Amino acid sequence: MKYINTDFINVCILDNKTVLVEVLDGVEIDDKKSKYANELIQNEMPGNYGMIIDRKSDYSIVPVEVYRNLNENKKLKAIAIVLHNKTNFLPITTEQDLYNGKLEMFEYIKDAHEWLASVLS
Repeated sequence: MKYINTDFINVCILDNKTVLVEVLDGVEIDDKKSKYANELIQNEMPGNYGMIIDRKSDYSIVPVEVYRNLNENKKLKAIAIVLHNKTNFLPITTEQDLYNGKLEMFEYIKDAHEWLASVLS
């Protein structure tokens, strides 16, 4: 596994088709941070991939900016969001509407990883 850490996210490359992203507590992910994070990740992934977003921390996003950047990433094919029994800051249907690919919510990282593996196979 490879790790990429910045002052606002921790990224773990789980395999050549899966990346795990954790945003740090108290951060707001805006257009600039979203673009930077997506570039870092794209440079590490050899081909099409899926992203697990682990939402165990307390942070916020600017949804339109973040999803615009995610949608511009042609290698990103699916997103799995792990909530850990917490309420999400956006309804799942809103996030699914904002993202052009496949997006699902999960309670556990293992389940999210298995779903991405099936979607990307």
